[in-house]
Amino acid sequence: MRQESKTQLGLSPKLFSGLHLVSLLLLGGDLSAQTLISSPGFFDPDFTARRPGSGSLISLTVDTTPYTPADQSAGNVTWTHTAGGLVQAGTSVPLVGTVDVQLAAYTQTLGDSLVFGRELETTTTGLIGDLGATITGLTDQVVGASAINAWIGSSTVTGLGLTQGQTYSVTFDVQAGAGINLNALNSASFSLFNGGIPIENLSSTETLNVLDLVQLGGGLATITFDFVALDPYDELTFRFAADTISDVNLLGAITDNQTVLEFSNFTLAPVPEAGSLFFALLGLLIQLRRKRWMA
Repeated sequence: MRQESKTQLGLSPKLFSGLHLVSLLLLGGDLSAQTLISSPGFFDPDFTARRPGSGSLISLTVDTTPYTPADQSAGNVTWTHTAGGLVQAGTSVPLVGTVDVQLAAYTQTLGDSLVFGRELETTTTGLIGDLGATITGLTDQVVGASAINAWIGSSTVTGLGLTQGQTYSVTFDVQAGAGINLNALNSASFSLFNGGIPIENLSSTETLNVLDLVQLGGGLATITFDFVALDPYDELTFRFAADTISDVNLLGAITDNQTVLEFSNFTLAPVPEAGSLFFALLGLLIQLRRKRWMA
């Protein structure tokens, strides 16, 4: 019966198998070649936003003012980083030395990822490095302080040439850092803009709640944001953001450096239309039959 169905189409079993192989290529490999943005170029250049500490040594200070250094660009990609949340404590002992402890939020593009993190840094001078109790006391003050941390990473990509009316899909992975208590995060989101105007996500709203998806995924999730290009977009801005509740010590224990959220495996690609694939296969079928008749 299967042999008869193939010959009724005017195709030999060998030709039918070839058509099936071509259809798989159309549905798979050809689409991957249409990716407009991928991680290696998207998370470039490497740079960090982290508020510098105060030059004067004080008992304890909390600074949640957002810190935004100058934009940095690589090719057609420009990143803007903002980080808020610095807790600092220090002391000076005459003839002995000084100690400075800082816990700071930072936003960083590095390699093929965007990182929202925290850094605990202890700096000593003179002999005070031997005063373990002094350092431990200051560290406990800093880590136990109540301060809101906030992170924003925005990337503007130009020269895209999106087709008006075409559906596109943004995908990326988000991973919570080791030991992170996600309940200490107040929000985490992803938004898309063209010329400052929000673009609607077809499956929900303009801003996608990343935090809920990460919590459902146990600290790891693959995010999908589908949208229709209402105009022939040449430029898009991708905005990643997160902030904490005031008790940042609830995020988890920290020594040296801690990743809170990491975004990676970013892609922007057109969504294939079923009709387009159908007509492509139909045209191929007609060509194959025509060649068979001419043989």
